[in-house]
Amino acid sequence: MKKTKYIFLWDIDGTLIQSGGSGVIAIFRTIKELYNLELSPDEIDYRGRTDLMIAMQVLKRCAVPFSSKNLSLYRNHYFRILQEEMTKNHKGTLCPGILDILKTLDQIPTVKMGLLTGNFKKAAQIKLSYYRLWTYFSFGIFGDLHESRNYLAQLAADLVKGITGSVIENKNIWVIGDTPHDVLCAKSAGFSSIAVSTGGYSQEQLKQFYPDYLFANFSSLSDFFSIFPFIEPSDKASAYLCEKS
Repeated sequence: MKKTKYIFLWDIDGTLIQSGGSGVIAIFRTIKELYNLELSPDEIDYRGRTDLMIAMQVLKRCAVPFSSKNLSLYRNHYFRILQEEMTKNHKGTLCPGILDILKTLDQIPTVKMGLLTGNFKKAAQIKLSYYRLWTYFSFGIFGDLHESRNYLAQLAADLVKGITGSVIENKNIWVIGDTPHDVLCAKSAGFSSIAVSTGGYSQEQLKQFYPDYLFANFSSLSDFFSIFPFIEPSDKASAYLCEKS
């Protein structure tokens, strides 16, 4: 068995999937149903933020003390509404090329894929299970752990070491996301970054944060894999064959 040499850490919303606004709708439905407040989306800073940070903002805005009990009430209600929005009212889709890329990476024995996301773990599972993507990821660093994405990136290095049993060079740990927050959290940990403008930020906006690589989308499998010449040709070839069959 070949040792893991490369780690791909994926963001979810705007990178893997377009949830059709299900997550945002679930936040503001939760606010209305739990706290009887009608807030507009511009009253909460949610884009690229962790779910924990969003929850802290919501509780503060609704004049609800931050406590484990109140956080649990918010989370449980949010999960219920999110599940409902994903299954009953869903208008989202997979982002271009994602399924082909995940299938190909999944066949490369020197690669492990995980999630580095601001989503609560259960929210991530609800979203990705709807698209049958959840099983592609063998581990994750989720927004339950801390409100700061940069802190989550620091946790990732220790988690990767624990999973692989070896130290992987930071440059071979790739964070893939659609917001400046993803690029900045990669930089904070010394990881490599790939930005993609399939979320709420344009290529021009993302370019200002100097990601290592920047894509409009991932519709071209060959373009995506052209930036990884260090992955063994035999591994890449077998993966391509599997993807084409």
